[in-house]
Amino acid sequence: MAAPEAMRVVWINKGKWRSSGPIVNVGVHNAHSFASIGVQSDLFVSAGESTETERDLSDFYSLEAHADLKIHRMQRAKSWGMDESSPLYREARRHIMQLAKKGPVAVFTRESGFLMHLAWLSRLPNIRGFYELHDLYADLSYHQHAVPFTFHRRKWVEKLLLPFVSGLVCITRDQKKIYQGLFPGVPAVYSPLGTKPFPVTDPEVKRRARTVFYVGHMHGTKGVAFLSKSAIALAQSGIRTEFWGGGEKDARRITDTARQAGLQEWISAVSFQPPTKMHEALAERASLGVVMLADTFYNRHLTCPVKALDYLSHGVPALGTDIPSVRDVLADAGHYIREDSTDAFVAKAVALLDDPSAYARAVAESRARCAEITWQKRAEGLCDFAKQRFSVLR
Repeated sequence: MAAPEAMRVVWINKGKWRSSGPIVNVGVHNAHSFASIGVQSDLFVSAGESTETERDLSDFYSLEAHADLKIHRMQRAKSWGMDESSPLYREARRHIMQLAKKGPVAVFTRESGFLMHLAWLSRLPNIRGFYELHDLYADLSYHQHAVPFTFHRRKWVEKLLLPFVSGLVCITRDQKKIYQGLFPGVPAVYSPLGTKPFPVTDPEVKRRARTVFYVGHMHGTKGVAFLSKSAIALAQSGIRTEFWGGGEKDARRITDTARQAGLQEWISAVSFQPPTKMHEALAERASLGVVMLADTFYNRHLTCPVKALDYLSHGVPALGTDIPSVRDVLADAGHYIREDSTDAFVAKAVALLDDPSAYARAVAESRARCAEITWQKRAEGLCDFAKQRFSVLR
């Protein structure tokens, strides 16, 4: 009789392959991280435009192809009244059930549309299903204004289905506490998103670049409004500011404002770019990173700022708001500023960039923190969590 196969992992992400923004990029790194520690991994994702998948891994996502990673790019339905992701979900479920005939399968997703499938699959003997949380829908009471109908629908989806999944993956410590209070019978694990250490560069070259980077969505609460106010004062101290993210309109608004102020040489902006280009820019000239999230309930308790992970991956010291979610990622490597204090922010940036020794220490601290929370370490932790759930008799 053949020996049973080792546990396999399947990730489901309905986003389009090569889409802008962090969601699919995070999904690809999630699946790739398991392959990188020797666990066979499948990623189901919407197909997007016709491209060569293996080349996209290196040219778009800054990842190497791996024999243990299989990427399934599925076409989405366009039928009226039908969830366009249904074909992807059905094929993923079929594939998971086939894999489960040979050995244990751990299934991970952040997609609420797959939750019914996940709850059903979690009842099968060789499958454990885990829901990765990126918000809070099961309790909408924290919202200060009326919420859309879709939020209420997701609330009831979570309330009805989360009790039947094998476990919850929470990206902040506070999120885990909240969901454990709401669903005390469902195992939960705190697991922040991961870093990807890039080659070490000369910190003195980066310091002399005197360039502050903001990476991410251009929503005001994400810190872009704060940095927009600070950029003029930074320019007066000989520090450039680069914004990377958002749409074309967002980038145009920032560049137009800079031009009107005569600061086009000091302030620049581009819309979301392929992760490879963003990482090239960070490696080449990023001196400092910005994680000045507004102190809202969501930002404080529910988000894992990917921008902070990007900065750490390059050993770039980051200035951030002193709120739990930012501290979860930056820990002691962060340089914390009150969210409404542009003067303190500019003063801290100038102090770091004017002092080679202080800057070199900050870079070393960022590198050390990066090594503590890599994607591979996240995958190892999630593997342990999944294996614990397989050990529980049902």
